[in-house]
Amino acid sequence: MRRFASAALQRAVGLWRPLGDTTSGPAPERQNAVGALRLILASMVIFAHCPELLDGDRRREPITMLFHNGQTAGSLAVDGFFLISGYLIAGSWLSDPGTYFFKRVRRIYPAFVICSLLLLIIVGPLGGGAIPHGAEWARMIYRIAILQAPISDGAFAHLHYPAIDASMWTISYEFRCYILAALFGFVGLYRRPTLFLALTLMVLALTFVALPTLSDHASSLIGDPSKTARLTGVFMVGTCFRLLKLPLNGWWAGACAIGLVALLFTKPLAELAFVFLGGYTLFWVALKVTWKPLLTINARYDISYGVYLWAWPISALLIIYWSAIPLIFLLMLTWLLAAVAGALSWYMIERPALAVKIPMFGKPQTT
Repeated sequence: MRRFASAALQRAVGLWRPLGDTTSGPAPERQNAVGALRLILASMVIFAHCPELLDGDRRREPITMLFHNGQTAGSLAVDGFFLISGYLIAGSWLSDPGTYFFKRVRRIYPAFVICSLLLLIIVGPLGGGAIPHGAEWARMIYRIAILQAPISDGAFAHLHYPAIDASMWTISYEFRCYILAALFGFVGLYRRPTLFLALTLMVLALTFVALPTLSDHASSLIGDPSKTARLTGVFMVGTCFRLLKLPLNGWWAGACAIGLVALLFTKPLAELAFVFLGGYTLFWVALKVTWKPLLTINARYDISYGVYLWAWPISALLIIYWSAIPLIFLLMLTWLLAAVAGALSWYMIERPALAVKIPMFGKPQTT
């Protein structure tokens, strides 16, 4: 009986392991703060967008107020997301290339599709927009298929930023990185960390030197070339942290954090400092810090994706229906309602999708 109970407990732990782990490594690797960091990063996006939606500018945006470096809490949070994704997605490919794409599709698409449809049918009309009809649905379905935010004509037209969900733009860039990550794995680059590091540095150099002038030449399939190169480079830096297996030391992390704060006051170096120095600090916190709240918050039930998807429309609706809302109330209500929406997204959409068996493999995958 004791042996049976022990086996049942092990199976339960395997089923409910933190979503932050996309590998099939040993149990100690799964005890990390990735889930908590994801929720913190999603919250940073809220703290960036709410002042801009309310004021129409960045004068009350936290990072802008502190550093005046061209970055915002939202842009740094996006870089943080891509750093973490680069680390985890490489692990996903290395652990099981055969199921890689199915896992990536079901992690991104179900919540994105349902959110997009609800935005078009419910949120858009609440914000003064019109529900698509006729041929417009074909256009919206195409946009959803390529992971672009839906468009609701007239929605939030009187706000400073009349978009139904301006946060969604990063999702298509992330999925392109997933495709690129599979290509890297297929050609064997993950087995050559030094070569991968050299390629990463080339992409970053291209990003900050050659591509900014091409930012007006965007397409629906590859996006803005400058943003594509920048976010791909950040994603690849996250992969480098995994492939190179850099030792994560608390003293080094502290030094990196101090250097990061200093360099954030220097506009040309702010983002690169966050990617490298901030990246080291981020992974030290994610993988080495053993403070229990960081290991438990948002670990079993990862609401961060839903929070990220729903925060913008929630903020916009609050401003529409309470035009004089104080910023502190907007921040608090947006975070609270987005957390509820994220929990509903997790329980009703994401978790069931993650429980679907891999075709031809027959075992449930939850990563």
